[in-house]
Amino acid sequence: MIDFGLVDAVDGEAIGQPGRRTFRLRARSGDQYAALWMEKESLAALGRSFSTLLAERSRRRGRPAEPVEEMGPFPQHPQVEIQVARLGLDWDGQEEQIVILADDAVALDRGDSPSFRMAIHRGQALRAIRQFQDVVSAGRPIC
Repeated sequence: MIDFGLVDAVDGEAIGQPGRRTFRLRARSGDQYAALWMEKESLAALGRSFSTLLAERSRRRGRPAEPVEEMGPFPQHPQVEIQVARLGLDWDGQEEQIVILADDAVALDRGDSPSFRMAIHRGQALRAIRQFQDVVSAGRPIC
């Protein structure tokens, strides 16, 4: 398993023209970068899941969010690239962090699950919720 721990920056991105776009969750941990490729609907659902987790479990609900670091330049070939076949979330209540777990098809077939793990803090999740909505809504509407 690749474990990025608590990442420094996270965001979502769409690449290409509307109708032919591909979507990915991008993460940076130190000098390591990861791209988790997923469907448009999966990125939208991930934002909704962040919102639900924070609403149901965060003790800091309604308080200002901690500062969020920008992604900055993202390499053309990150160290980790995963075509997500399964995505899961967990909540670390003590640290107020969302844990993201991802598998690709090969890891699922081998039973090596999860193949990737990272955590984001509350401020990153709140920013990602809005940013994912913007990325998804910038293209053509969901059919």
